Amino acid sequence: MKRYIFVLLCVGLSVFSADAQRKEVYTHRTYTTVAGNRHEIHIPQVKGFNVYKGDFHVHTAYSDGQVTPAGRVDEAWRDGLDILAITDHLEGRSGERRFFKVVAPYNKNGKPTRQIVAGSAKMPKNGVDPGIKADFNAIHREAEVQVRSKGYNMLLVKGCEMARNKEKLGHYNALFITDARKVYNYDLKVAFKNAHEQGGIIIHNHPGNINRYNTEWLKEVYSAGMIDGVEVANGYRYYPYMTTRCIKDKLTMFGNTDAHGQTATQYLDNGQLRTMTLVLAKELTEEAIKEAILKRRTIAYSGGDLIGEESWLKELLNASVDCRLVNEDKKAGKRTYRLTNLSSFAYRFRRGKTIYELLPFKSITFSFGKDKKTGKLMAPKLHVENMWVADYKHPTIEFEIDK
Repeated sequence: MKRYIFVLLCVGLSVFSADAQRKEVYTHRTYTTVAGNRHEIHIPQVKGFNVYKGDFHVHTAYSDGQVTPAGRVDEAWRDGLDILAITDHLEGRSGERRFFKVVAPYNKNGKPTRQIVAGSAKMPKNGVDPGIKADFNAIHREAEVQVRSKGYNMLLVKGCEMARNKEKLGHYNALFITDARKVYNYDLKVAFKNAHEQGGIIIHNHPGNINRYNTEWLKEVYSAGMIDGVEVANGYRYYPYMTTRCIKDKLTMFGNTDAHGQTATQYLDNGQLRTMTLVLAKELTEEAIKEAILKRRTIAYSGGDLIGEESWLKELLNASVDCRLVNEDKKAGKRTYRLTNLSSFAYRFRRGKTIYELLPFKSITFSFGKDKKTGKLMAPKLHVENMWVADYKHPTIEFEIDK
């Protein structure tokens, strides 16, 4: 009997011990995630230059955006970018106003801190410009911490946006500046000067509302050389007439998202790459990127379209597409070429009335016969429908034959 009781006791202890062990294992991972999966965008080198992907116009929750600086950095990395400029509004900061309401209980009177807004249409009655109170350099530092902590190989460009809608003067980004707080001035021309004195550049943002702006003002600042570049594409909007102006006045072309909400909902969730500026530079350093921008080695990308100077569009296409002679029928007087896309961009070609699409990392063949006028075999040349030069014009590009 005693032996029976002893056995039962041992069994009970073993069950209790097993049960105790089971209680210690109180979680089970249903799915193993890998944070920071990146959507790689592959573009071969163009004339010895690397092609870097950048967005030079985004906003955070510190001005009128919905995402933190760290969130913008994570987005840009996942979207496949190499360069990011956070350009919060110097003058319009609705996010700051919302924050003051949230932290109002910290104040002795329990009321939100009064937001001081600079750059309004009218100077205050006392004639004293309130200036900028927020530390915009802190926004940039917050993004830098995220880049370092995540180990992203990404270049952050310090910038800010200056807006004078009420005065109908337009919106402008200052890029490559050293101190955002010292850029601001009530006189926008002085602000441009302040940015240039810091080694910065000025780009004209979303110029589609140009008819609502003061055209005399625009003529003045453009003719005085105060503008260095133009957003020919903002989000999914393209401004054809500004392409012509950039070519004529030797201005750099940009394509930027102007993101306020989450970029994924507007782009990748819809099967689209985000709007970006392709920068052709030797290396991913501020000096090299800035040099490339000032030399106008940029191409704007928006919604599958590529916008830029024809010479660089031609170089990009020939770097991205491998063209090989695969058959020559001398009797029929024609040659057949295979075009292989080595990039992440799709290309649309028009031949006659027919549109052909060359998808990323796919191939397509074309046959070319003899020219009716010369009697000579035609070179592989196609009209590129998703490339834009000078207003509504598309380039016709001859392919370099790879051997």
